[in-house]
Amino acid sequence: MFDLPENSICFSDSAYGIYIPQYFAEAVDRDRVENISDEQYEILLEGPDSEFYWDVWAEVEESAVITDSNGQKFSLYQDGDLWLVPLEADW
Repeated sequence: MFDLPENSICFSDSAYGIYIPQYFAEAVDRDRVENISDEQYEILLEGPDSEFYWDVWAEVEESAVITDSNGQKFSLYQDGDLWLVPLEADW
């Protein structure tokens, strides 16, 4: 595990296991997320039995940008837990 940058936010702990991507799709405010298509959300919402679940999750982890209510932008990082990491952070 890396030392996460200051201001990183734990979105989901590892207790969700293989359902973290599904939980993300259910819980995130879609209006605050860029670079995820409706089709990708739908596949994640289907859960780990979906044929494309893990491929889509890899794409989402790589490209999603989440903006909080203060305008701060975050990327995703998963190391068991799912983290929102400030985009401009050096680590």
